[in-house]
Amino acid sequence: MILLSLTVRNHRSIRDEITLDLTTPSLRTLKPRDDRTWAESTYPLLGILGANATGKSAILDALTYMFAAIHRSATVWQEAPAMLRRPFALDPESRDASSTYEIDFVLDDRRHRYGFEVDADGIVAEWLYDLPRSRWRTRLERDRDSGRLVIDGRPAPLSTVTDRELVLSRALLLRTSPLHTLARSLVDRVDVVRINDSYRRSRLQSLADSLAEGATTFADIRGLLQIADIGVKDVSLREDAIPDALLDLTRKLKEVFSPDTTTDDDTTDDDSSTGRENDGAPSTGTPDPSPEAPDGPARPEDPDAVLRHVVRSLTFTHHGDTGEAPEFSIDDESAGTVAWLVLAVPALEALRRGGLLIVDEIDSSLHPHLLDILLTTFADPAINTRHAQLIFTAHDANILSPLSTVPLAEEQIWFTDKTREGVTELTCLADFPKHPDANRQKRYLSGVYGGVPHLSPSIFARLIDTDS
Repeated sequence: MILLSLTVRNHRSIRDEITLDLTTPSLRTLKPRDDRTWAESTYPLLGILGANATGKSAILDALTYMFAAIHRSATVWQEAPAMLRRPFALDPESRDASSTYEIDFVLDDRRHRYGFEVDADGIVAEWLYDLPRSRWRTRLERDRDSGRLVIDGRPAPLSTVTDRELVLSRALLLRTSPLHTLARSLVDRVDVVRINDSYRRSRLQSLADSLAEGATTFADIRGLLQIADIGVKDVSLREDAIPDALLDLTRKLKEVFSPDTTTDDDTTDDDSSTGRENDGAPSTGTPDPSPEAPDGPARPEDPDAVLRHVVRSLTFTHHGDTGEAPEFSIDDESAGTVAWLVLAVPALEALRRGGLLIVDEIDSSLHPHLLDILLTTFADPAINTRHAQLIFTAHDANILSPLSTVPLAEEQIWFTDKTREGVTELTCLADFPKHPDANRQKRYLSGVYGGVPHLSPSIFARLIDTDS
C-alpha cells in the first residue's frame, strides 16, 4: 500500500476538515504520467512538527483510528456500549456531530479512495472507489439514512452488517467477500509505534516472543544494536517458567473479576498516563491496529487463553575491558537503547515488506544522528525498494537544519498550531513564500512557520518567588 492522503474532520482536537498530502507536485492528474510510477509520485517520508498540545498526535491518531476501525469494528468494538469515537469536545455542536475519515491510497498499482462517517449511533456512511482506468468506479456505497448498501454494483440488505461495524471490517472476517483481500492488505501493511512506557513494554514482550518463534532473528537485533553504537555485544533470550501456584491464583482471580462483557485493553487510553497530548477530546480510546495487538478479548470461560506459562525477556551482553561479559536485563538498559529497539524493529520490517509506519514523537530518547540514519534510509530509493512510508511527529527542529542529512522537500514538512478555541490547524511548509537559501530550522524556531509555543517564563519566576 502507498498512502496518497488522509482527510479527517471532527477527531480529537481536529474540528474542521484537514488533509495531509503525501503526493509530489508532479502528480497533477488522477494517475502519474506514463514516464513515472506511483512510488515516484509520492513521498516516503512526512514529518509533522509543532508545539505541545497542538494536535500532532491527533492527526496520527485519526489515521490509526481508521485502520483500527477496519480491523476491529466487526469484532472487539461490538462489545463496547457505544460507537468508539473521539469527536472534538470543546463545543457541544461538534460533540454531537458526526466525524469523517478518508484515505486516498494505491494498492496493487491501482488508486483507491476509502472513507466513512460515524456518529454516536454508529456508521452513517461508508464508501470505496477505485480507478481501473481514467474514471472512478464505485465498489462500495453505504448510507444509513436511505438504507442503501451496494457492493460491486449489487444491492445488499443493510442488515447484513450491524449499525456499528464497517462493511470492510466484516469483509476482513469473510474470505468469500469480494473486499476481503483489500481489507486484509490494508490492516496488514500498517504499523504504529507509540512512545509511552506501557507500549514500549508491550512491544519488547512482542519482540521476545517473535525471537522465540523465529519470526525475528537474533542477527537482525544484533545488527540494529550495532548501528546505534551503544556498546552491546550480543543479545539473548531468557525464559522463566511461572510457578503453578501463581498460575492457579491468577486463573482464579480472572474467573472472579472478569465481567460478562469484556473490552479490549486498548479502548481505555488515558492521555495523562500515556504521555500523549491532552487535546480536549474525551478519552474513549483508540484500539491499536498493530500486528501484535489481539484480535479480541479472551473469554472468561477460557482463562488459560490469557495466561502466560513462560515469561520471556531480552538480556544484553556489553563490551568490557576486563574480558568479562555480564548479562544485563532490559531494565538495566538506557531509555535510548529501548527507544531504538522499539522503533528500529518495525522500521526494518516496513522497509522489507513495504507499507506504512506511523510514529508519534519519533525523536523521543533518540540521538539526532541516529534519527537521521533512520529517516535517510526511508528516503533512499536504492534501500527503500518497496517504497515503505514513514509518517512521524517530532518536536526537535534538527530535521530542518542545513546540517541534517535527511533530504526533505517542502511538501514533506507540516506544522500544527492551535487556535484560541482549541482547534488544530495544519499547514504545509510549501504554502509559505519560498526562500531557496533560507535556514528552515532558524525560521521555524523564530516562529515564521508557526508551530512553536507562546511561552510565559515570567510566570515561572513568580511561582518561585513565594514571598511576592
